[in-house]
Amino acid sequence: MEEPVVVEVKSVIKQGLSLFTHMMDTVNQLKPGQSLIVKSTFNPRPLISQMRRRGYQVTQEKMGKVTVTTFVPTRDAPTPDTKAPTTEAPIEGPEVFLDNRGLVPPEPMQRTLAKLEEVPVGTVLVIHNDRVPVFLLGQLDDDEYPYETQAQPDDSAIVRILKNH
Repeated sequence: MEEPVVVEVKSVIKQGLSLFTHMMDTVNQLKPGQSLIVKSTFNPRPLISQMRRRGYQVTQEKMGKVTVTTFVPTRDAPTPDTKAPTTEAPIEGPEVFLDNRGLVPPEPMQRTLAKLEEVPVGTVLVIHNDRVPVFLLGQLDDDEYPYETQAQPDDSAIVRILKNH
């Protein structure tokens, strides 16, 4: 059995690394059956959503100011040789672009949610933010909007959101 991979978010940030890129690289390097433990001062909701889609069971424990989130693969978790089952609709459709760069929070999230209300069902709202919009992704998960996130070399992020309801 493989030792779990442990990521301390504080040290990743201190190193000046892009947290989202580092986490996705770490997740993609997990061996079949290997667990991931993340120690952070916030709830990593987008990562939780991503890992559940990949077939991992999630548990959390609060230890003072630190939240320890453990991701354990289930028996039906995909291995690198198998593809995760796709139950979500593809993120395809006519696109509307919204540039949120240079704005101060919470304005990017407010603008995105307002625009998402305006566009018709079946539209893909493509946003460009200065960074990965962690709180927005949590809201999208709660509201069951499918999305995909693409970290950019300059640490900005492009998020494609399908308005499905």
